[in-house]
Amino acid sequence: MYPLTKLYARKIYRQKLIYIFFACFFIASFFYAFLISTPQMEDMLNINIGIVGRKNFPEFMMRFYVGTVGILFNVFLLTLSICEEDRNKMLYQPLLHGENRSRMMRSKIYVAVSMSIIFVLLTAFINYTTAFMRWGYEIFEQAAFIRTVIKYLLSGIYMSVITLGIITLCICTRNAWKTILFVIIYLLIDQFIYSSNIALLQKIWVGYYLNLWTFAYEYQKIPFSEVLIGISIMVLYGIIFFQISLYRTKKIDF
Repeated sequence: MYPLTKLYARKIYRQKLIYIFFACFFIASFFYAFLISTPQMEDMLNINIGIVGRKNFPEFMMRFYVGTVGILFNVFLLTLSICEEDRNKMLYQPLLHGENRSRMMRSKIYVAVSMSIIFVLLTAFINYTTAFMRWGYEIFEQAAFIRTVIKYLLSGIYMSVITLGIITLCICTRNAWKTILFVIIYLLIDQFIYSSNIALLQKIWVGYYLNLWTFAYEYQKIPFSEVLIGISIMVLYGIIFFQISLYRTKKIDF
């Protein structure tokens, strides 16, 4: 399976969209780090630079990638890759060295999931780089740095689960626009559930814990119990998405 995984990884990382996105993200982070710390912008945006800047800037910027922008970027990238292969009848066919559909699909899933985690870590690197250029070594204050790195790692787990969900949608709908539409609907439902008072629904919803960690515990340490429960729910969703993807792959008949 390793040659297949390597092949698909090379194919994904040849997408020019990846480099354009992160170039734009770096530029946006760079200018935002400087803009929000000017007295004029501080008054205009009604922010406290002591809260959203300096050591807290990398955590403050995390919400922009993980909450919405990162998910939309992932869905566009994955639908371009998976649905395009499906349209060309190359997604499930055993074209390489007698490999079966299941092994080929597993390789694609492994690459996509690892890609989503790498992208979150790269986002953290970009935010820390731009913050360092603005505020220097102050951003590495130990407590804030450890707390923020943990949140980026947790975000990486969440993004990998969402990536599995997007792959499942691609396979079930076999249509790029339907997949994108369903993801947008998911984002709307996700925000509704987080802001609602339906406790039972919140506890079993995959996106609830990411929102909880990002907003309710922003600039604070996350209780270990919340981390444990959140990771358990996400892993459960990930397993379900993974199994559905493999099952649907086997059932497709051209």
